[in-house]
Parts: sequence; structure tokens; C-alpha cells
Amino acid sequence: MEREMTPLAGITYYRPPQGTEISGLDGKVVFTVGPEPIPLLDDDYQALEGQLPGYDAVGRGIYQALRTDPGCRYCELYAEMLKGYPHYVSELASHILMLGEKDVEVPYLERRVKLLRIFALMEPENAHFPLEIGATLLEQACRFSALHLSTVTLFKAQGYLERARELGGDQPRCLTTLAEVSFLLGKYDKAASLWSLLLPQVEVTAQAELRARLERIERGEVPRVPAVDYLEAIAGAMALREDGGYQEATAILNDVMADAWFALEFPMAEIPYLLALCCKDLGAAGDARFYLRQALKINPEFEEAKATLQQLEQ
Repeated sequence: MEREMTPLAGITYYRPPQGTEISGLDGKVVFTVGPEPIPLLDDDYQALEGQLPGYDAVGRGIYQALRTDPGCRYCELYAEMLKGYPHYVSELASHILMLGEKDVEVPYLERRVKLLRIFALMEPENAHFPLEIGATLLEQACRFSALHLSTVTLFKAQGYLERARELGGDQPRCLTTLAEVSFLLGKYDKAASLWSLLLPQVEVTAQAELRARLERIERGEVPRVPAVDYLEAIAGAMALREDGGYQEATAILNDVMADAWFALEFPMAEIPYLLALCCKDLGAAGDARFYLRQALKINPEFEEAKATLQQLEQ
């Protein structure tokens, strides 16, 4: 039974006769399409009036379809066709670069992953794209607004990074990123193996840090539970606080902070900051000031913590 087409907003699928030719750029680009459906923008589909779609209409449709869902049905076919639209490929590349050059919010990280997935479809043997996808997913998984999805995001990151390693060997950035993901997921033996491979490839300062982490793993000095479980617990505490469950949120955050090995491996200023907010909500200003100072020890540039402490010290 044929799988249904992926429904996409603003897209109508057109099924051209087998062997249909679409040409553009003064004949420099020629596609033979059909009978697989081609995505067209709704307006372009309605304007056909019994005619075949042109090069520009096809380009607009496949570009919109892939940006909306790079995993849509026939995505590999559409990505291959997109190579015939250099202006769209250039636009994709510029958006990816822009999103990678600045600190952006989670929706923009999600958008960057989508755009990178299109390039991964166009160049399936290029290790760069799954590596960039994996690294972006790791960043996304550790953002506080997305912690509730950290487990599924990290497993996705692991898949892409494994693919990058398979395609490109053991390049340092791939090893580093995959080791971090493995450690977060509680796969300490795998993280240690990757860091061991990385040792000869990094500078002396980085070697000392890696050896220290390897020694801690060997001694069993690791978080009591996989770090990703703590990340999701923090997300739960944030949700509880938003619903007024200040005591419950405080208990969860204190439990996270009590794991010294987690705190050592992942010094996150946001945790004592959230605890400070809970204490403030409960009327415990003294405790709130204590936790805010802890947050600022971890990150002296934490502006929200600075402002809240200043407010409480007035």
C-alpha cells in the first residue's frame, strides 16, 4: 500500500505524467519528473489551468516543502531537484551561517536543524552536515526552555553524530561532541572511549582536563543518575514553580544541586538562580540572596541574577 503524502500547509501536490521534462536557466537545468507527486504552492497549483508547472513554480514548491518538513515523503527526490536552483541553495547556506554566528533562541536552533537537514539530503556522504546537526541538537537540549525534551533531543543528536563519525572518521569536533552527548545520557564507558581517542589530538591544557574526566569515570565519580535525568527534573521544577508549587520545585532543585559530580561536570548558574526565585516566592529573601551569589560565582555576567540580587539588597 502506497504511503500517503505528507500534508504541508500552503502546499498542493501535483502528479505529472511519467517522463515530464521541466527546464530552466536557459536549458542549463532539466528535470525529468513523474509520476511521483511534486509539491506546488497553492497559488501556483491553482494557476496551472491544465498546463504543466514551470521551472520557477516547481522550485518554489520544493523549497517550501523541504523548509517546512525536510523529512517529508520524497524528500530525497526534492532535495536532488533543489540542486538545480542555485539561488535557493545560496539562500539556505546564508541562513544557516547567520543562525550559527549568534546566540539564538530555541526556535531558531530548531530552524537551523531543519535547514541543515536539507543540505544533508543534498550531500548524504558529507560528514559536515550530520556533525552540525548533532552539535546544534546538543546545544538545544541544554537550553533551559527546551529541557523537557532533552532526552529525545540528545538521542537524535547521538544518531546524527554517529553518522558523521561513520562518514568522516574520528575528527576532533565529532569525538568531542559525541562524548558530551554520551556522558549526558549516562553512557560513561562510551564517553571515556571517545575522550581517550581524542587525547593525542588536543592541546596540553585540554589533555589535562580530559585526563581528569577520565580518572573520575574510572573511579566512579559520576552523577548519581544520568545528567539528562537532572535536566528533565529541572524542567519539571520550572513547570511546578510556574504553577505555584514553590516548595516542590525547591526540593527538586536542591536534590539536583546536592549531586556534587553533576555540579562539577555541568556548572549551570541557572539552577541556583531558579532556587533563588523559589526562595523569593516563598518570602525567604536571605536564602534567595545566598543562591543568587552562587549563581554569580558560576557566571559573573548573569544579568538576571545581578538585577534580582540588587533588588533584594535594597
